[in-house]
Amino acid sequence: MIIGALLHRLSSALAFVERGLLRLLMLVIASFVLLNVGLRVFGITIAWADELAVYAMILSGFVGASLMLRARIDPAVRLAHEIVPETVSRALRIVVSAGSAAFGMVLFWLCLRWFDPVGLMAAGFDVSEFEMQSFNFIYTDTTPVMAVPSYWFYLVMPWFALTLSVHALANLAEDLGLVGRRADPAGLALSKASL
Repeated sequence: MIIGALLHRLSSALAFVERGLLRLLMLVIASFVLLNVGLRVFGITIAWADELAVYAMILSGFVGASLMLRARIDPAVRLAHEIVPETVSRALRIVVSAGSAAFGMVLFWLCLRWFDPVGLMAAGFDVSEFEMQSFNFIYTDTTPVMAVPSYWFYLVMPWFALTLSVHALANLAEDLGLVGRRADPAGLALSKASL
């Protein structure tokens, strides 16, 4: 019960951060796309603005997917849930939540292997030495136009894996009856206060 309640609170806190991050990313996308469209009227193109808008769109996909899982509005085979008895539908939700949690944990482990913080520390935070030992070039890869280190954008992967795992475990705790389910667990419903 205590673990379920902690997962519920952690999931709610992460959903709050993700909602704010998603709003910021949507603002970045709209601003830079509209800026470039407006400037193209005068024959001016800002290539880095296009690239930043593309990266913001990619990041928003990961953040949004995590929120959708928590809200249970992610793509699902709804027909199967509607035609089977409630006990089978509940079992399907448990399997999906457990599978999503397992996927998130495996993805987080793979991200740790990819970023290899232990290997980077063993190399004394010398990126050249780290690359020579591991043939892992994540820390020197740059974006094509802005020439910003790509790993800053790749950090969305471990974030996604972590939030996906927490949200899936919170859903699983609800499915198992360890905690009650709120009407809007991800806080996505629009209220007059947020408009």
